[in-house]
Amino acid sequence: MSATVAEPVRGEPSLSLSDRIDDVFDRPASVRSLAVLRLALGPVVLVHLWPFLVDTLAGTTYEDHFWVRWWGFVPEVPGAVQVALVWTGAVAAVGLSLGWRTRLVAPITFVCVAGNLFLSQHHFRHNRAFLLFLLAAVALADSGRVLSLDARRRRARTGTSPGDPGDDLGTVWPLWLLRILAASVYLASGFSKLIDPDWSGGLVLWDRAVRHQHLVRERVPEPIADAVVDLVTARWVHTITSPIAVAMELFIGIAIWFGRTRLAAIWVAIFFHLSIELSASVEVFSLAAIGALVIWATPSTRDRVAVVPDATWVRRLDWLARFDVHEEPGAELRVVDRDGTVHTGGTARWLLWSRLPLVFPFVAVAHALRRVRP
Repeated sequence: MSATVAEPVRGEPSLSLSDRIDDVFDRPASVRSLAVLRLALGPVVLVHLWPFLVDTLAGTTYEDHFWVRWWGFVPEVPGAVQVALVWTGAVAAVGLSLGWRTRLVAPITFVCVAGNLFLSQHHFRHNRAFLLFLLAAVALADSGRVLSLDARRRRARTGTSPGDPGDDLGTVWPLWLLRILAASVYLASGFSKLIDPDWSGGLVLWDRAVRHQHLVRERVPEPIADAVVDLVTARWVHTITSPIAVAMELFIGIAIWFGRTRLAAIWVAIFFHLSIELSASVEVFSLAAIGALVIWATPSTRDRVAVVPDATWVRRLDWLARFDVHEEPGAELRVVDRDGTVHTGGTARWLLWSRLPLVFPFVAVAHALRRVRP
């Protein structure tokens, strides 16, 4: 149930264009979403670099494979440079996730991943380019202000505590730039497929499913593997699902910009990327794209109030500091939203758990199933 206890203030002057620009480029806001992205990118970079690390341990570099320069005027780079790049990048990625000397290790991680990519044109993949966008945004922002060893060291030096006003504030123009880039990936991909009759008609997905059916067989449990392979390699299935896939990408790229449709877009995006991961080999794209969904959280903190009987797990999982949490043993769960609306019961539980990044995918599915049951 919910009841309105406070009305939004009416009659306030709207922001001018210059004020809106200031909000993006000058006025500080929470960098927590980029900090959470930073935490996720460390393991993603390690997964990305792992094949190269294995090769270097075996004494193999890019020179031992067929390779092509990006630019003819660039001299050949010794294989030892690749060894240095991938190992330095792996160590920097660990420091990136820990938030140790973030202002140093974030650019180093970007440079190492980019350097390895530009050793040969054969290293290029769209998913690797997307990873570079994410690393660049984290390097440009002061994401080490929170959820990091840097933040802990700063608090020890200044005597402040987690959650103190301003502890996570920084310029967020890299966040807005990354939002534009992320949305453009979905829109460009969806529109290009929409105007391609082979894509929208299902031929491309059917061909991919037939060629990569071994991946499905490897990832699906044996008792149902054959049935799943038969289903995903059926031509009629892709005649139906291909237009749906195109519509999903376009929906994500548009709906994710608006508050009323953002949660639905994030939910659709998670399903979309998991389905890609099941049916195709896209390296780290699914991991990076799902992790990047955190950038769509509003860059403000503790603008909702949550009264809970036990605050332990809420505080541990509220990485984005969505809630000002108050613990009252024996109290009924209630959440006061940004506009002053008080939520209790099932509505409060949904609002609370749907704003915690780690549990959102599971809570979203459970909430949807509960709503469709008669």
